[in-house]
Amino acid sequence: MANTDQSPSNGSVNKTEDAVAEKSPSSSASSSSEMDLAAVKQDAKAEAAESQINRTNLINTLLICLLQLLNFMERYALPGILPVIIDELELSNLQGGLLQSSFIVSYVVVAPLVGYLGDRFSRKIILIVGLSVWSLVSLAGSYMTTYSSLLALRCLGGIGEATYSAIGPAMIADMFVGDTRSNMLAMFYFMMLVGGGLGYITGSGVAAATGSWNWGLRVTPILSLISVILIVIFLREPARGESEGSRLVSTSWKKDIIYLLHNRSFMFSTTASVALVFVIGAIGVWGPQFVVLSRKVILDQEHTFEEISLVYGVISIVSGITAVVSGALMGIKLRARYPEADALICGIGMLLSVPFFYGFLVAGLGPLYWIYILSFIALWFINLNWALVGDILLYVVVPTRRATAETFQIMSVHVFGDASSPFIIGLISDAFEPLIESDSVDYRKYRSLQYALLINPFIQLLSAALFLVGSWYLLGDRDKAKRAVANGNAIALPRVSN
Repeated sequence: MANTDQSPSNGSVNKTEDAVAEKSPSSSASSSSEMDLAAVKQDAKAEAAESQINRTNLINTLLICLLQLLNFMERYALPGILPVIIDELELSNLQGGLLQSSFIVSYVVVAPLVGYLGDRFSRKIILIVGLSVWSLVSLAGSYMTTYSSLLALRCLGGIGEATYSAIGPAMIADMFVGDTRSNMLAMFYFMMLVGGGLGYITGSGVAAATGSWNWGLRVTPILSLISVILIVIFLREPARGESEGSRLVSTSWKKDIIYLLHNRSFMFSTTASVALVFVIGAIGVWGPQFVVLSRKVILDQEHTFEEISLVYGVISIVSGITAVVSGALMGIKLRARYPEADALICGIGMLLSVPFFYGFLVAGLGPLYWIYILSFIALWFINLNWALVGDILLYVVVPTRRATAETFQIMSVHVFGDASSPFIIGLISDAFEPLIESDSVDYRKYRSLQYALLINPFIQLLSAALFLVGSWYLLGDRDKAKRAVANGNAIALPRVSN
């Protein structure tokens, strides 16, 4: 791959950073007003929305959103058929959870590499190569009939998200700014929720129609191969920082990481998102199974597994779309009056989701409509956050470090969030099951899974607290990034020896 950025060597860049870091207080004070004025002019220029909305940018954004949709369709096709796989292959909850968590194996290997390359080389080529490999691996996995072979190929399932998840939002940031960027990010993130819902529906629906769970895993890889062809033909890669008129250049990976670790609003947003995604991963994988077991306990044969997966998919889609759009609109409307609105909305949304999620768990043996209503409301409050978290990252991190920041954040939320939670919930559930006194196997499985899922409300409270604390630092970090872009200088960093 050829380097598409004509950047000076790291040595010259480091000198630039050191020069910025070593400015005297009097020099910094005298230039502060000029920097602020430059930032204001930059904002005024960037907010010219008519220059952002063009055919090339819209096609690029639609392709990026398509990748988000297909990735989460593939991810949540498995939970849609997990009870069938557990029964047919005679698996424990721990083994079932591992099937969903296993994608992290390839993700943690590929994601850092993509983050580094994505800030320096052709992102189109990276997408084509990574998505082609992911599509073929996922298709091969759909033909496996044993647990060990299925698990082995599911371990490679993280290649797809590792390829596009850091590059996609960074490219959106390169094409749009201001409210237009917020709207495009909202579309990107609610595709994740639509994809998750469609994964439940297509996975369970195709499996039921064909009589084989393998076919439930086969739809998305075929569509992914088609998306690769569309990228080859239609994707036009924007220049890094183009929408902001940035003259920043890439720095060493070591300096990028240290910059991110010292960016407090980014770190609080990332750790809060880890807790958020832990909850989403747990309920996404084990929610349908929890509802299925609750119906078995009360001997309800009227509602089938296929019906429950379908309804759960619809709940995920509708709550996701309405909440992401609502969260983005709240952020746009409230930012002018409350500059910390994005982080505050995220924190309050997580806080409000807690009682409804708890209600969903304790009402498990009650009427099914109550379970669905409580699940919808809990997911709606949680899903307010997606576009806002993405927007926070993009306006507190300079353009030349955004792909690395996206990789850092997404890898963190996967490793400690939705890759860990299915496994952890399955492990806790299996540990509780022998301790429950009942002659009914279904009751023991239901109650043990309920106890395991009860850790989630505490994780939600932690997420809310981290978002709210992060709001204290949001303005300062945002203004630093704006001034760096306006002046074309790297942000001053703690001195690091190379």
